[in-house]
Amino acid sequence: MTTADLEALLADYTVGTWLPTPGERAFAEDLARGQTSSVWLRVGLREAPPGRLAGVLAPAAAVLERESPLSEVLVLAVRRLLDAVAPPP
Repeated sequence: MTTADLEALLADYTVGTWLPTPGERAFAEDLARGQTSSVWLRVGLREAPPGRLAGVLAPAAAVLERESPLSEVLVLAVRRLLDAVAPPP
């Protein structure tokens, strides 16, 4: 389940067992500035650095493309993760 993967990565970040690379932080900051949608994620993923962040966002983009009933929950999970990882302004 994609939402669970996003929440697990956020939990790992919160407790310090996963630290994003500088490239992942910059990637999160770029994505956090836009509207969370499958198109925005797909465009961002084209330039994404390899790592766990891109690994959980790619399936999220695929799920959002199908506009499943879980989309709202999924969008919120993506936003929480990006907001946490993106460096403060």
